[in-house]
Amino acid sequence: MYGTCGKRKDGDQLNCPKNIEAPPPSDELAKKLQKTCPTLWSEQGGANGKYCCTPEQIDKLATDSGKVAPFTVGCPACFHNFIHLWCVLSCSPNQAAFTNVTAVQFAADNNATAVAEISVWTSKQFNDDLFNSCKDVKFGAANLPAMKFMGGGAENGQQWLEFLGEVKDKRVPPVGSPFQQNFNPTGEVPPAGIEAATASFVSCGDPLFLCSCADCPVAPGCSAPHPGPPPESKTCRVGAITCWDLTLLLTYIALLGGTAFVVIRNKRQRDQQLLEAKLGLDAEEPLLGMMPEQQNGANANGYTRVDEEGDETEPLPGDIHYPYLERQMQTAYTALGEFCARRPLHVIAGGIVLIAFCLLGLIRFKLETNPQQLWVGPGSRAAQDKAKYEASFGPFYRVSQLIVSTTPETPSAYASTTGLPAIVGDGNIQLLWEMQAKVDAISATYIGKDGQPKTASLTDVCFKPFGTSCATQSILQYWHMNRTFYQEEQSKPSYRVKLSPDYCFGHWATQCRSAFEAPMDPHVILGGFSTGPDFRNYSADATAFVITYPIDSNPDNLEAALAWETAFIQLANTELSSMATGAKLKLAFQAERSVEDELKRESYTDASVVAVSYLVMLGYIALALAAIPPPQQFLQLFVLSRASLGAGGVLIVACSVAGAMGLCSMFGMWSTLIIMEVIPFLVLAVGVDNMFLLAHALGRQDPTLPLVTRAGLALGSAGPSITLAASCEVLAFGLGSLTPMPAVRNFSICAATAVLLDFILQVTVFVALLVLDTTRLHHNRLDCLPCVRVPYRDTSGNWVHDDVSEDEESYEPLNPNPGGRSRGQGPDRRGWGLGNLNIPGFGGARSDHQGSSQDPGEMYYAPQQQQLPTSAAAAAGDGAVPEIGVQQQQQQVLRSDLGGSRRMSGVLPGVTHQGPGLLHGDKVSLQSLLQAYMERVHAPLLMQPLVQVLVIAVFVTGLFVAGALIPRLSVGLDQAVALPRDSYMQEYYSDLMKYLRVGPPLYLVVSDVNVANGTADVDKLCSVAGCRRDSLSVRVSDASMTPATSYIASPAASWIDDFLSWINPSLPTCCRISQSDSPQLGPKGSRCPPPDQPPCSTNATACADCVSCLTEMPPGGRPTAEQVARFLPWFLDAVPSEGCAKGGAGAYNNAIQKDTSDPTGIAGLSGGVITASAFRTYHTPLNHQHDFIAALSAAREFTEKASQELGLNVYPYSIFHIFFEQYLDTRRSAAMLVGLPMLAVFCVAWLFTGTLWGSAILLAMLVSMMLQLAGAMYMAGIEVNAVSLVNLAMALGISVEFCAHVLHSFCVSHGSRITRAKTALVKMGAPVTSGITLTKFAGVVVLAFARTQIFEVYYFRLYLALVILGAAHGLVLLPVVLSRIGPPSWSDRGVQGSQDRSSMELEASSSGDRARLDSAAAAAGVPGVPTTADGTAGVAAAGMQDGRPERLPSVAASGMAASAAALGGPEQAAAAEE
Repeated sequence: MYGTCGKRKDGDQLNCPKNIEAPPPSDELAKKLQKTCPTLWSEQGGANGKYCCTPEQIDKLATDSGKVAPFTVGCPACFHNFIHLWCVLSCSPNQAAFTNVTAVQFAADNNATAVAEISVWTSKQFNDDLFNSCKDVKFGAANLPAMKFMGGGAENGQQWLEFLGEVKDKRVPPVGSPFQQNFNPTGEVPPAGIEAATASFVSCGDPLFLCSCADCPVAPGCSAPHPGPPPESKTCRVGAITCWDLTLLLTYIALLGGTAFVVIRNKRQRDQQLLEAKLGLDAEEPLLGMMPEQQNGANANGYTRVDEEGDETEPLPGDIHYPYLERQMQTAYTALGEFCARRPLHVIAGGIVLIAFCLLGLIRFKLETNPQQLWVGPGSRAAQDKAKYEASFGPFYRVSQLIVSTTPETPSAYASTTGLPAIVGDGNIQLLWEMQAKVDAISATYIGKDGQPKTASLTDVCFKPFGTSCATQSILQYWHMNRTFYQEEQSKPSYRVKLSPDYCFGHWATQCRSAFEAPMDPHVILGGFSTGPDFRNYSADATAFVITYPIDSNPDNLEAALAWETAFIQLANTELSSMATGAKLKLAFQAERSVEDELKRESYTDASVVAVSYLVMLGYIALALAAIPPPQQFLQLFVLSRASLGAGGVLIVACSVAGAMGLCSMFGMWSTLIIMEVIPFLVLAVGVDNMFLLAHALGRQDPTLPLVTRAGLALGSAGPSITLAASCEVLAFGLGSLTPMPAVRNFSICAATAVLLDFILQVTVFVALLVLDTTRLHHNRLDCLPCVRVPYRDTSGNWVHDDVSEDEESYEPLNPNPGGRSRGQGPDRRGWGLGNLNIPGFGGARSDHQGSSQDPGEMYYAPQQQQLPTSAAAAAGDGAVPEIGVQQQQQQVLRSDLGGSRRMSGVLPGVTHQGPGLLHGDKVSLQSLLQAYMERVHAPLLMQPLVQVLVIAVFVTGLFVAGALIPRLSVGLDQAVALPRDSYMQEYYSDLMKYLRVGPPLYLVVSDVNVANGTADVDKLCSVAGCRRDSLSVRVSDASMTPATSYIASPAASWIDDFLSWINPSLPTCCRISQSDSPQLGPKGSRCPPPDQPPCSTNATACADCVSCLTEMPPGGRPTAEQVARFLPWFLDAVPSEGCAKGGAGAYNNAIQKDTSDPTGIAGLSGGVITASAFRTYHTPLNHQHDFIAALSAAREFTEKASQELGLNVYPYSIFHIFFEQYLDTRRSAAMLVGLPMLAVFCVAWLFTGTLWGSAILLAMLVSMMLQLAGAMYMAGIEVNAVSLVNLAMALGISVEFCAHVLHSFCVSHGSRITRAKTALVKMGAPVTSGITLTKFAGVVVLAFARTQIFEVYYFRLYLALVILGAAHGLVLLPVVLSRIGPPSWSDRGVQGSQDRSSMELEASSSGDRARLDSAAAAAGVPGVPTTADGTAGVAAAGMQDGRPERLPSVAASGMAASAAALGGPEQAAAAEE
């Protein structure tokens, strides 16, 4: 070929098919060859050589090659080789040796014969060298390799040449070669007579044509990381098992072996001792193999002797052997209890005033539902990065999305590798056009800022990077969102090139660009195809269309955007879903507002379930406090129900929660749904437990005492234990406020406040309610309607109706000798006054030990005179007489029929008891049943040595299992779990993870870039020739080559690279400036657009005097600060086109911080510094929670390293960072949220109990419980996140309730460890079981029916595990541990250690004479502990202390004496009488 013979219809020149010898160059050709083809000129000998081309061909070659310059300007070697390629093919004197003209055509302008098709043969080395010099070159504006644009995505030299040689007629739009060029049509071996072309292409690492490391990773000094396999796990492993698991396994085996060895050794020792005993050896000595507790009074079965068993008398306030704080609390609570009993209405009124004050804060109540505000504090790094990014570039655009996917029934020509039908087909694309038409037709009404109604359509709210077309990402963009254009293209005959889907999937970066002129990567608009080696093509493997609508997030556009999104969701949920279903497709959708809307709906979705849960707990509480009377007294069921007391207690809980929220709101704290859902659950657990403890404590008091005294003693007994638990909980939750998560912090503060308020109201208002309810029970009044008395049957079976005016005065000790009346006087009938309590509106409480002055005819049951025990606890704390039958009076150890507390007590001789208390004597209640179970089954069984061994074995095994499971806990929160099961977002999240094949964008923001000439900042950022080999852009490019670890999928879109290329004189059509005033362009010095853009493209004279901005680059190859300040704004306004693809408009609209106050319009640029600029790249597809967490961690690690090594201020930003930052240190937060409160609980317990060892046992219980709860989380599929952290904090508080009361009771009791453990379990087992375990279990079961998965997973499963583990630790493991290694009793303080005391007890008990104990103590110089006749430490029969009656009533003293006589003989009775 030589010369040009004519033109095509489109004006392109056509070569002449001439086979002549190449002539020497003319002067004109020589000049042009030296400028355009210097390498060929040199290789052919310059002017002495011969060249098969004309000057016109060189001009055409230079013009066409210039179109590639924007893509290759950053890599001089690639650009040089590309031009050299066409120089060789066009001008080589040996052209005929490798080129063959195979077809000719007639020129359109002159009808001359011209070339229509040629065949060209090139060597493999030729192809490889050419391709390798350009294959890694990046086109920053699109975050894509330049080969996508100038090579059609070629993957080798042959494919690139085939793309370059394709005639333009086969492309739409028609861009390419004017005639067909077939490269190597016969393969690598040319036919006979043909010699493959060769050429000397330079390497991209050639020092004379040096490319940047980003464009040439193999250049000298550039490190090209090989992708390699995914990184191996850093977990230490021994074969298939981790080192941690192996360590646990070996430790467990060693522990089992050691335990077995000890057991076998002890058994042999016992056998040896038994043998020696049979032989008569050491018969007088105790067996060495006997367990210490057996030596201290326990038999072989773990039971203690009668004189030590069942000691449950309450501690006296101010006992000198108790810790100082305990003594002070007992005294104070006793006084407080008596005050509350004397003035219950005043106390209730005071509680109402307190809550009313707290509720005032609800005026400032605010419910926060924004996930960003909930889980990310304003001081967190992610929040700061987000704030800085939005301050610099504005908020990130909002996203609405449709995912249309196939189903097994979808008709399709292909089956994908996943088994589903492929989605690409004309029918499905036509459906997509119909859907798009409906989306375009959305017209949403909203109220504008001016108060007037307005409408919003997609074009009104969409994101427009070029200011004209919406940046919708859809397969329809291949046809410019124009259905008519699509139909025209598909109707073209098969022999013509048409923009079919298959064609566009291969030419998406060139011929099939979008309506807004951006390339549309199939990875963005298609989904479901394989990314592995089994991928065939998009048409055969894609199973989903992904349509994304970016919505402008400008604050001025917010109302319109919200309205449009609402209409979009409604349309998608109705019409679009129906259309998809009709086509046997599936539609998933979402809008930016969807998550927040669904979270709000969630609060209403399961509100009924939560309400039912609380109602079930309320019903249970009423049932647990109530009792069932004998069948003949069935009407008494309405008296014994105690629903009003339960409702009062629950109302206290509700007031505590509401008051806490009010106080928190008063100080500016917002509330959350978690606070409203979890804190009532927490406080109900704590409050109900305290309710049962107080009621149980009142029931344990001597019923012969006045109610006021009993109330004081009850609160004095239970108050310290309640205070211990409440203090631990308040401090634990208070320390939880140190967490940086706002929702968790606010929860902790509100929980601490609620528990504190509940504690205050429980020890005051509930005590008052308990006193009033006890009085109501005594007077046989109807529950919830105390003005009505319930009739009962007398001994003859007749119904008795007491008159309201017949209420009796009783409890004379409250006000001795009121009105001059003596104890034996008849009742003072004052209507419905509370006797001497002087509370209007209530009748006086009957005495449980009235004299014979009571008229027997008033009683339905007046048995013969009986001798009644002075003390046997009422099961429900109702103040009624003990439930003790006649046969039980002869027992040495008295027990209540229905599980009343064990007591050592005699009878009251000569006392005629005809009071109404016996009306409820045979009642049955849940409390009494639990008490009986604890006393007769649970406690004795748990003290058996074999059972204790099994308990320890089970819990130790549980700890080892939990230790193995905890490292396997995953971090994160599946979005679907947080939403209702029927939410449309459930399907969307599922399809998003299943089909999406592109990751979220990642912005690397650099602050304060100095762009002045000579500074190093530019070279630290760019990746064009001359930049640093380790610049930021190069680092991103390198990271994209190892996506498995970096989670970066592509090189960065570098505005600075494109600006340096745009301003470079080597691209003369990009940066151009007018030399004169022009009506189209403006005054002299205005910017001229490229020649193919108006007004230059429409008016040839408009840009006639436009010249390149720079004739040459300044020294150093970088523009000066003044040049940057002038031309950078031009670059950002330049629209890319074929004439200059390097324009920054669209690609870099939000890449540089704008500032209208700066003369340049760019923040800081007038001072030579760019305040903030962003470099955009993309994460790899993130399909799981751990992918997002790892991507955030990798991005931060990358920027921190770059900042440190480059001396720049770089931070990463992506839209998901703020949601996942909480998971980066979740494990540390969990340790802090649980660990610090645990230490605080330990310290508080030490302060309250005065025993370091006991506090350490409590801490061990909490640690064991929390570890096993964490293991249960793994088994239940619960992830570690903010929700589970809140629940763990709550679990810690409830765990204290399970354990603290038992520990406190153990310290109060005296005797051997086994005795004290049984006593503590008997005293506290029933309240803890009924108050926490069963209450929580009843409420938790209801949560299993919640429609929201978060309730079912994070509340039902976790709370159920908490209840089971808490009860197991508090009621099983803790008593076993205390029975073996528990701390010494407070009652044993003042003696020479618990061991001396135990030995003396053993000596005294063995002879059956309790007096020997004090004698032995006196002989040893150890003061004996004052005891009552029944063995109760710290109670002297001679009198009481600290405000209690100076001397017990004579009836009680007689009872003690009788009890002592029954148990120990006359000496003990005499001592008791004294």
